[in-house]
Amino acid sequence: MSKVLDVIATSLSKFQIAIGGVTLKNSSGNLLVRNPADSADAAVTASQLNNSGDAIVINSDAASTGTDWALTIGRNPAATAAVTLYAPPAKGTDGFFLRQKAGTAAGVLELELASTSGASNQLTTDTTSLAFGTTSPLTLFTLPANAVVEAVRVIIDTPFTGGTPSLSVGITGTTSKYMSSTQVDLTATAQTIFEVYPGRTANGSSENLIATYAANSASAGAARIEVDYAIPS
Repeated sequence: MSKVLDVIATSLSKFQIAIGGVTLKNSSGNLLVRNPADSADAAVTASQLNNSGDAIVINSDAASTGTDWALTIGRNPAATAAVTLYAPPAKGTDGFFLRQKAGTAAGVLELELASTSGASNQLTTDTTSLAFGTTSPLTLFTLPANAVVEAVRVIIDTPFTGGTPSLSVGITGTTSKYMSSTQVDLTATAQTIFEVYPGRTANGSSENLIATYAANSASAGAARIEVDYAIPS
C-alpha cells in the first residue's frame, strides 16, 4: 500500500525519486538531475523543452574541467519576431553548405544543403575523365536548376587511336544538347582543345548531364570533358 503526500519542501539539498532512481539536487540555486550515486548528471527525457532563457549550453561543465569547450546556442537579442528553425532531413554530400530553403513561410528558417556550384553569379567548372574503354553513357554531373552552360570543352590528353570514336554531351533523350559529335575529334593530337558555346537558355529544373561515347574500335586514348556553368542572379 502506498501513500500520496503533499511534499512542500525539504531541508536537504537533494531528493531521490524511488529506490535506485535519479536524484534532484540543488546547486547554488540550480536544479541538477543526478544518477543514483550522485556521481554524474543523468539524462532527462521530455516531449518538449521550453526554455525561458536566451541560450542552451552544451558541455556546460567544460569550464570546471578545463579540458574542453562549451557550445552555446542562443537567440539573437535583436530578434523582433518568433522564428522556427528546421535542419535538413539528412546529411548531404561532403563540401556542401547550408542555405535558406526557398519558399518557406514567414517566421520559418528552413535550412537545406547545397553545393557551392548553386551560388548565383559564380562560374563553376566540372571536369570528368574519358578513357577509350569508358562505358557509355558517361555520367558527368547534375546541372543545378536555372543554370546556364557557358562552355563545353574536350581536352585531348592522349589521342584516340585504332578506330573512329565519337563523343557528344547532353542529356538523356537529347544527347547532343550541349556538344554534338561533329564538334569534337577524339583522334586529334595531344593538347588539342575543342570548345563550344551552347548559347542555350537556363532550364528551370536540374539536369543530369551525360557524355555519349562510342569507341568504334579505338584501343587507346584519354581526354577530359569540362563544363563551365553559372546561375545568373
